[in-house]
This record gives sequence, C-alpha cells and structure tokens, in this order.
Amino acid sequence: MPFLPRSVLAAAALALAVPFAASADSGASPQPVGTRKANFASVGGLWCGAGLLHDFSLEIEQQSTDVQGRLVRKQRVREITGKVEGTRVTVDPQRDHTMELQAEGNELRIVSASGVLALATGQSFTRAAGGSCKG
Repeated sequence: MPFLPRSVLAAAALALAVPFAASADSGASPQPVGTRKANFASVGGLWCGAGLLHDFSLEIEQQSTDVQGRLVRKQRVREITGKVEGTRVTVDPQRDHTMELQAEGNELRIVSASGVLALATGQSFTRAAGGSCKG
C-alpha cells in the first residue's frame, strides 16, 4: 500500500464528507409538519368557579382541539366556542368579550379577558369532582 501524506488523506475525507453534510443540512424535516402529532390539553368536562367566580360553572365539550361550551352563572348562560393550543384555551370573541384560559392540572386560570370578563383575569375554575358544582 503506497504511503499518502496526511494532507491528501484529509482532503479525501473532506471531499467525501461534504455531500453528506449538505444533504443533512437541507432544512427538510423527515416528516411534514401537518402530520406531526399535536399535543393539547384535555379540558372537556365540568369546571367550577373558585374565589370570585364561585357562582360560575363552565361546561366544556371537546373534539380534538375544538371546544364548545356554556359559561353559566345562576340562570344566565353564555355559549362559547374556541380552540385548544397546547395548554391554552382561546375562546372565540363573543360580542365584546374574549377570554384565554391556561390549563394546569385540575385548574383553568383566566390569563386574559376583555369586556365584562376582564374583571375575572387571574381567577380560576377547578375541575368538578362529581356531576355538579354544588358542594
């Protein structure tokens, strides 16, 4: 086997490595973004207002990332719809009211709101232990 200087060996190794590095760094992901499995909070069910919201209940039906529900206080009912992205629930605007909730374990905290609901920012709902909020 003939003797080859280190510089020739290094150049040969570099020549072989460059095509692989270029193809690995093409920015293409191995799987299209739309087919990656999304992670989102499970918020379906009955939620009971805590603290200042003790007169409220929030009933949520969830289909994947879509939610619809009812915000109830005494005999007054507000229908809501929205989306779940990760642990955040964004309620679609209703008249001049918006609301974003953060899911953390058995708690849904209002992180932002507008209209009448703005007064409830920072307040939370807890997941009902049974079929009602009476207790």
